[in-house]
Amino acid sequence: MTPRFIVFRWTPAQRDPARRGRALAAKLNGDEWKKVLDWRGVLAFVHVDSLDDVIVLPAEFGFIAGPLFNRDNGCPVGSLSGAEAEALITTGGSDLFTKFWGPCCAILHDRGHDLFHALRDPAGSMPLYVWSSAELNCLFTHADDFLACSDEPVACDETMLSVYMVQPRILTRRTAIAGVEELLAGERLTLDRTSRERSFMRIPKRSGCAKEIGDFDVAASTLRRAICESAKSWVGYNALKGGRPIAHRLSGGLDSSIVLAALIEAGRADAEIVCFHEFPESTPEGDERSLARAAARHARRELIEHETCPINFDYAQILTAPLPVRPTHTEFSHANRSLGDAIAAHGATIVTSGQGGDQVLHRRRFAEIAVDAAYDRVGLARYFTIARDTAHLARIPIWSVFAKTIARRLRPEISFFNDAFTQAVLTPPSAVALAHVEWSEHPWMEELLAETPARAARAVHIGDLSYYYEVSEITRRFVTAPILASQPVIEAVLAIPPYVMTQGGTDRSLARAAFCDVLPEEVRARSHKGDTTRFHNRVLERQLPFVRGLLLDGELARRGLLDRAALETALKRDFIASGAIKGALMSAFMAEAWLRRFVQHRVRSVETPQGADGPAV
Repeated sequence: MTPRFIVFRWTPAQRDPARRGRALAAKLNGDEWKKVLDWRGVLAFVHVDSLDDVIVLPAEFGFIAGPLFNRDNGCPVGSLSGAEAEALITTGGSDLFTKFWGPCCAILHDRGHDLFHALRDPAGSMPLYVWSSAELNCLFTHADDFLACSDEPVACDETMLSVYMVQPRILTRRTAIAGVEELLAGERLTLDRTSRERSFMRIPKRSGCAKEIGDFDVAASTLRRAICESAKSWVGYNALKGGRPIAHRLSGGLDSSIVLAALIEAGRADAEIVCFHEFPESTPEGDERSLARAAARHARRELIEHETCPINFDYAQILTAPLPVRPTHTEFSHANRSLGDAIAAHGATIVTSGQGGDQVLHRRRFAEIAVDAAYDRVGLARYFTIARDTAHLARIPIWSVFAKTIARRLRPEISFFNDAFTQAVLTPPSAVALAHVEWSEHPWMEELLAETPARAARAVHIGDLSYYYEVSEITRRFVTAPILASQPVIEAVLAIPPYVMTQGGTDRSLARAAFCDVLPEEVRARSHKGDTTRFHNRVLERQLPFVRGLLLDGELARRGLLDRAALETALKRDFIASGAIKGALMSAFMAEAWLRRFVQHRVRSVETPQGADGPAV
């Protein structure tokens, strides 16, 4: 459950923006919102359901929304003293994620200098969006709240929809609501009386590390300690919130098994952990119950096996879900709410999983790992060992590794664009060009060009972690605890060269070694994921009539954002077996589902007059 707040900021003493800001705030339902800040051009409200998740700073210095942990002892932070709050204000929040960490956002108000700061945590665990006009700014966490307050027509950014359909995992400030931007992980927005500035407090690169760890055993110990400390903090947070069972999504894979082991190793004696495992109906190649059972049995924890059936999916439910700021594949989870119901039935409010393991523990298999070793001048003998390991990991000839090393040394480059998503395209050709442009303007581009190839790719991969915190059935109903994707773990990983993470030619070899004594052998040795392709094909086949009707007669087609001929071909049953075509259909469907809700929301906003029962402003 993402803490829900909305903030209006205008230049103090300017009457017209002040009137407008208060008029917008008056549209909020007064019974659902609590005013937490009203001082010199800053007016902030927190939803009543989120009050327990917000630290209101003394002296109207602002607030911090989301869990916050102390760096020194890992304990949850429930309040800050006046001196601590004033220190944050003095530094513009720069010290916030040095002294603390957690999936949170901060709104800070320096009243003496009329400076306003909005910060997002470096792990990108909590979304924060901003809309700006010449005289008024609005910051919010939920698109529905912003749209409900808007006093002018809000347009769709059709370019963003086109970009999404060819690069659904793109990392960008841009949203599909014109004029609304996202603060990226580690970013700070500063507003003074006459200007605005956006800067990054943290970017996931090695220059932020005190010293790299090149020794494999030391690195393994460092990684384990960071993961266990993250788990310990979340167990403490759960106890603070009432000590309900922690629901752990246990796939049976390495990452979720490591998190389970860390929860137990760092947990309290009274901490109850219940494991949930989803398995696909009638899909033996995707059924990993044996591994999940082994991990749960080894950890001596209860395992609840939850069968997922195609008949239980209903894509129409996505059309009634809350509107995010842009389309996202995470919304497919709304189509089947049975897992969330099962977790809720056990009384859990916090959900853990192995999400983030691919990005943080370095599951990537590519030749650039050895290129970094050459950049680091590790010595010829060690380079050849790393090149051999990399060739084994990437399943390519060692000569290809040598060729890549020479090529990247001669011509440093970085590309964020993922060609896998363009193997089948249902948009006009211009959409691909738009996506290339959007990636090329990524605000990290210049910084990452100075990084070695594998480290730059790792930074982009870590940036992708924010995908897990977009709107989904689980994030909407529960607090998701990002144990692997937490700031302490990310910082530990950034201090370790990529070739140490994969030493020996095995993906995530460092993580396997770090937890070798607390994992069952079959989990530790596993190097592949179950194949659920056939299962998802059956889901899509059942939903195909609905998808066909939605797309062929939809808003995207009407606006010329889809190639109708390509779409009609893709919607034939014989074609959806292609992974590329299925992926393109999924992106088009989600873009259409988003656009329809946006249009309906806009119509409702026009039809609904401003109420008189908003909060006192």
